[in-house]
Amino acid sequence: MTATSDLPATILVLDDDPDVGIAAQLLLQRRVAPVTCLRRPVELFAALDRLNVAVLLLDLNFGAGRTDGAQGLRLLEEIRNRTPEKSSSVRVNPLPVVIVLTAYADIDLAVQAVKRGAFDFITKPWDNVRLVATCKEALQLAQNQRAHSIDPTFAITSSSAEPLRPLAEQERAAVMAALAEAQGNLSAAARTLGLSRAALYRRLARYGL
Repeated sequence: MTATSDLPATILVLDDDPDVGIAAQLLLQRRVAPVTCLRRPVELFAALDRLNVAVLLLDLNFGAGRTDGAQGLRLLEEIRNRTPEKSSSVRVNPLPVVIVLTAYADIDLAVQAVKRGAFDFITKPWDNVRLVATCKEALQLAQNQRAHSIDPTFAITSSSAEPLRPLAEQERAAVMAALAEAQGNLSAAARTLGLSRAALYRRLARYGL
């Protein structure tokens, strides 16, 4: 039987809209990595066990009328907490790097997702160039983390427990100033700071902004 680590690294898309899955698959399959699509959250963990999932594109809302992101945030927590039972010999596969998807752009929700381990935040409908670039960056991060046996869901959040050093305090002040100048516009703030939007999200989460 082939170990999942011997399978090609894949992108897994979990979104209840089949059109989203098809669009992501057509865009990413040839440009980034093989893509598998799911529509039901209940299928997620079996797929993570069965496939070598390096990147997960995770919708934050499932079902008509849901906009608060609670379902997706709960799944993020469950992914982060996936560990083998102490009495079990079953090996849990390396955790994927998660990019959350939502049709409802909201800075607070984006920061919540990053705090729970998301690598980045994509709003629907997405910009094709940005989605491809973000997935390539996430795939590279997943490969680097697996090569060095780093848990991807803790790579972003672990720094929040460290005391702020003088340099970090200066960075936090710069981020706050850029956000104020941009009136909360993340893309504009990222440009001012010379960062990608993903890097800005990570700093927002690190400093509790």
